[in-house]
Amino acid sequence: MRIQTQDFYHGAVLTQITEHPSFTALNKVDSVYGHYLVNHDTRLFVKYLAKESSPWNFSIHSNELQAIVGDISSADRVFMCLVCGEETICALDVQELTTLVDLNAERQFINVTVPPGGSIRVSGSIGELTKTIRHNSFPNKIFLGSEE
Repeated sequence: MRIQTQDFYHGAVLTQITEHPSFTALNKVDSVYGHYLVNHDTRLFVKYLAKESSPWNFSIHSNELQAIVGDISSADRVFMCLVCGEETICALDVQELTTLVDLNAERQFINVTVPPGGSIRVSGSIGELTKTIRHNSFPNKIFLGSEE
């Protein structure tokens, strides 16, 4: 099988997750590429943009939004991991996602910017995060539920 570009970017997320001391299991949730189940209780969506530098403008399509809504209703913890070129991984929890996008819409966007020497700033179709996200918050955020 040929290695696809998306495999490299998804691999960046999955490698950091599997190397974390709290990691125990990784499974596919369904046939949607980039939809994973981590440690039997955390759902993860991975999206990437290969663009080298800030800003990164991610489109979130209706099938992805519907899958997120389904995951939220299953009571699993849910995160969207946005791979921003080779620079950073921005992990967003449900509270952050719902600040940024309307999960019941057809199509939404999330914009990630990283000023030189700065933390991650995130805005979306319906709002923006008031706090920045540290580059080193991933993958701990997935396992601990916070950036600490």
